[in-house]
Amino acid sequence: MRTKLLMAIACLLGICIGFGACVRGNDEDIEVNVSTFVTAFGLDTIYGEYYDFTIDQVNHRIFNADSLPVGSEERLKAIAIKTFAASGVITSGLLDSLFVIDQVADLTPAINKPGISFKIVANDGSRWQEYTLQVNVHLEDPDEAKWKNLSGMPLEFLEANDVTDLQLLKRGHELMVMLEGNIMTKADVSGLDYVWDIFKMEGLPDDAMLHSARCFQGTLCMTTESGDVYTSEDGEYWEKNEVLSGNVTSLLAAFTDKLTSILDVEGESVYGFTFALDEPWTIGEPVQPGFPMGKVSTDTYISSTGVERAILVGDIDDESDRTTPWMTIDGDDWGEMSTNTEYYCPPLSNPTVMFYDDFFYMVGSGLDEMYESIGGLVWGESEGSFQLPEEVMDHDYFAMIPDENNFIWLLVIGNEGEPNQLWRGRVNALSK
Repeated sequence: MRTKLLMAIACLLGICIGFGACVRGNDEDIEVNVSTFVTAFGLDTIYGEYYDFTIDQVNHRIFNADSLPVGSEERLKAIAIKTFAASGVITSGLLDSLFVIDQVADLTPAINKPGISFKIVANDGSRWQEYTLQVNVHLEDPDEAKWKNLSGMPLEFLEANDVTDLQLLKRGHELMVMLEGNIMTKADVSGLDYVWDIFKMEGLPDDAMLHSARCFQGTLCMTTESGDVYTSEDGEYWEKNEVLSGNVTSLLAAFTDKLTSILDVEGESVYGFTFALDEPWTIGEPVQPGFPMGKVSTDTYISSTGVERAILVGDIDDESDRTTPWMTIDGDDWGEMSTNTEYYCPPLSNPTVMFYDDFFYMVGSGLDEMYESIGGLVWGESEGSFQLPEEVMDHDYFAMIPDENNFIWLLVIGNEGEPNQLWRGRVNALSK
């Protein structure tokens, strides 16, 4: 809507400029022949939609700023030009034939390039001005996610099976994969060629919970079932953090300047946070009823107002009819994003949430349905072209995370007898 409004304003400005006899471009006054300029242009509807065209009076171009959808090429082979207004006589073709409104034309030569010309001839025939037409068309669906299966790469960790605990982490340009058995691999994913470093994580106790791993200020942190916190600078060697250990139930979100958690303080669950790994937890507010207490999935993001926020989801009880996310701006005051409408996310097992391309996405075990939301409150099925690859469906254990290059990484644990899968995908619009 905003784009169409801007284009309409641009068209009106172009007309006004033409009648005003001159325009300004490139810091110079450019004379416009008031008797030989285009005032309006428009095509028949495409897939039921009308697309505005902009008249560039400086460069004598006619073009649509809002590109036509994928597949419009066929429609442009024979389409009616419904609107074409000019201050003079419109001619076209090698013989400068008189142009007729509603004329059906083949506009494919003008797809994504100035490929068709028209002449506007003054009524007295004394002068003329040539305009070029360019019809912009999306060559691929901007909302479609293209996925690449990287499972064919020589990655030994993809051969492991029977995995129920796993985690994906990002640290700058590094992607880190953690699998049950303390197997870890990492690679610099800033480019398109990856060198994977695979090793056994040392120093972690048997009750370490890989899914709890977070990256805080460049350091990897993980909690254990016994309430301790282990940290690592490289992911390979881990040691117990004595300052933070002892009563940690769960690690929640890692902000730029704060690591948040749930603590057990004398039998009561409370929020905790610290600004540095060598500082003890600050005791926060009691955890609200209904807040996920087990395995959770979180993602931090920058809001449209420039504020760092976090969103969190977790497993729900058997009686719940929905999966409700929680949000916070400081880690100590979490708000339940519940709604009384029918637009909520249905119950998901092992839910994962991420913020990507200005939308929130949630998916659970089975990977059969993706749910999306603009603000985190109203949810619906992702019915557009952004979908997960069919090959990953009907799998229960997975991890998903976006990286700094707008790629989405998806690690899927194979069912019995199947190898694990590693996928990389990105929405077309973010690949430019």
